[in-house]
Amino acid sequence: MITILLDNGHGNDTPGKRSPIWPDGSQLLEWQFNRDIVTRTATILRKAGIPVECLVPESQDIALSERCRRANVFARRGDCLLISVHANAGGGSGGEIFTYPGARQSVVYAEVFGDTWGEHFPELRFRGCKEADFAILRGTLCPALLTESLFMDNPDDCKILLSEQGRERIARWHAASIEKILKQFFPGR
Repeated sequence: MITILLDNGHGNDTPGKRSPIWPDGSQLLEWQFNRDIVTRTATILRKAGIPVECLVPESQDIALSERCRRANVFARRGDCLLISVHANAGGGSGGEIFTYPGARQSVVYAEVFGDTWGEHFPELRFRGCKEADFAILRGTLCPALLTESLFMDNPDDCKILLSEQGRERIARWHAASIEKILKQFFPGR
């Protein structure tokens, strides 16, 4: 049996990590968004009978070394897949996935997320599966992915990130991708 580890990036005390304040007064706080997507995704997966652990129930930011330690406790017990959930920034639009350089199994799983993107966001570009030396990807013993669900500094993307319907679509993208991975690579889970 494989356990899905969901990591909601950042905390309420992480500097920055927020959208601009839009003309209507709305603003996305990434830590809240990440926790909402993790909660929604976990609910969908649990209803499907998939074991899920949420690594960071706290509101404040938890050090990346502690996040990795928590993930590795589960990884030492058996098969796990870690998904770290984020909203992007820095100019752009669409979604992308990051894996640690050379982590071949993670890349295979990331490609499933990429293939599933168009089913949930046919109107938005998938920017690709990319490699990065992020601590959460480097420090875990299990395959790990970091998802970037749209750009919070893009007004059109951020409208989706802030909306109930958009968040449900993002959670369903995560859950559907995980379910495809389990079906393809862990039949009879």
